[in-house]
Amino acid sequence: MTRSRGLRASVVGTALLLAATVAPTSAASQDLVTLNCTGSSSTTYEPPITLTPDTSKRTINQTYAPCVGTGEAAEVTGGTHTSSNITLRSCLQLLSTATVSWTIKWSNGESSTVTAGRVSNLAGAVFTNTFTGTVTNGFLKGHTFVETMTAPSTQITACTLGLGSVSSLGAEHTFTLL
Repeated sequence: MTRSRGLRASVVGTALLLAATVAPTSAASQDLVTLNCTGSSSTTYEPPITLTPDTSKRTINQTYAPCVGTGEAAEVTGGTHTSSNITLRSCLQLLSTATVSWTIKWSNGESSTVTAGRVSNLAGAVFTNTFTGTVTNGFLKGHTFVETMTAPSTQITACTLGLGSVSSLGAEHTFTLL
C-alpha cells in the first residue's frame, strides 16, 4: 500500500508540475501578438504639387506584404491601403509633421484604422516618413506600431528649391506592431 500511495503521489506531483509549467507558456504564447510587414506604395498628385500651395488630388496605393505575425495576427500575410482626396497642398507640406489616420485591409478579411504622428526627414537622396501610432479601431485595436516609409528625394528637393514639382512618389515601407 505504501508503495502504491508513493507512486500515486509521484504521478500527481508530476502532473501538477507539468500543468504549472505548460499552462503559463501556452497562455503567454497565445497572448503575444506581433506583426511585421514590408511593402511599397505609389502616391500620385494631379496636378503635380509645387512650392506654391494649390488644389491637388492625392491618390495612395499601398501594399503591406509579406507580413509575418503571431497570436491573433498569425493568419495575416499582407494588407492594402488605398485612398484619394483633394486638398490644398505644396511640396513643403511633405516635410511637415502631422497627425494622420488611414485604414488597412488585411488578408484575413479584417480592417484596422490607425492614427499616427508623422515625422518627415529629407537627407541627401532619401526622403523618410516615420509614423508612430496606435490601432484606434477594428482588428488589433489598442496595439501600437511604427511604420517607416523611404523614397528617393530628387523631386521633393527640386520642388522645395522652386525648381520643379512632385507628380508621384514610389516608396518602400516597413510596418512593425509593437
